[in-house]
Amino acid sequence: MDSGTQKARDTDRRRILEEELATEQKSLEAARKELEEQESVRYGNERNYQKVLDRVQPYKDKVQLHERNIEALRREISNLR
Repeated sequence: MDSGTQKARDTDRRRILEEELATEQKSLEAARKELEEQESVRYGNERNYQKVLDRVQPYKDKVQLHERNIEALRREISNLR
């Protein structure tokens, strides 16, 4: 494969990764907003604080997932340079 073809592929790969990174960052912001909304609400049947923690945990997990994805994408982009 000639260097021009490889350079074009690398450029395309970088563009795709940067688009994925932007999408993940938007998803992270949305997930953080959802988490914040859920943490600010306490339902009547949640007298035991553990119930609140159990309800909020999936939102925390979602935030952590997006954070890990962003870190992985940044690592992959930095490896291209």
